[in-house]
Amino acid sequence: MKKHPVAIMVLVSVMIVSVGASVAYYNTKSFGFDEDTVIFKQEEDGITVFDYKIYYEDLKTYYTKSKKYIPDKTYSTGPYIVDEIGKLII
Repeated sequence: MKKHPVAIMVLVSVMIVSVGASVAYYNTKSFGFDEDTVIFKQEEDGITVFDYKIYYEDLKTYYTKSKKYIPDKTYSTGPYIVDEIGKLII
């Protein structure tokens, strides 16, 4: 029996919903009045996802604002494996 089937099922579900949304969006936009359907496009000043433009400067602003809440170091509760000399083995 697998250890974490819930995580795999959530990942597969998100992938299925993403693909379904992309296909539905493309079909809706391409058969409508707008002929320039953009699902994903990378440009010099930002990226476009589903015709929604995200600028790199906006991302940089959000990153600098949220940086004070992101920890600098990560800590693990997992066991460390150490040999006889005391050297950490990973």
